[in-house]
Amino acid sequence: MDELDLQILKKLGENAKLTYHEIAKMLKTPTSTIHFRIKKLVEEKIIERFSSIIDVTKLGYETVGWVGITMDPLKTDEIANKIASFEEVRIVSITGGAHNLVVQILVKNEKELWNFIRENIQIIDGVQNIDVSSSLKVFKWEPYYFFNIPEK
Repeated sequence: MDELDLQILKKLGENAKLTYHEIAKMLKTPTSTIHFRIKKLVEEKIIERFSSIIDVTKLGYETVGWVGITMDPLKTDEIANKIASFEEVRIVSITGGAHNLVVQILVKNEKELWNFIRENIQIIDGVQNIDVSSSLKVFKWEPYYFFNIPEK
């Protein structure tokens, strides 16, 4: 990975619909080079997929729940995989803090958050304690597939 690869990633992060020709023009590089580099980035799984950034609030998803879960440590992977399988779940992370797992859930409202936790998480064998916080106002939401690469 070199500076050109990083600049290609930055351009694709800003707009995944850019053509190879458009990226080449912006970076003053031959189109064939851009094509080869992107193909290599995909093959090496540095680029996992091309996707759209959606404003989920315009679709009615306004509640972000942060759930700290304490559980039987022998069931951590099993429970984490089960929770990760739900569409509403955005992040599942094993932590070294007060909880074994921290989970981010995206739903339309507080009632859906409570129902999701009650119907899907509380019933999992091995879950011992759940602490829930919900976001009242989100000031920044930056998906991981779009990140700012510092300019050199």
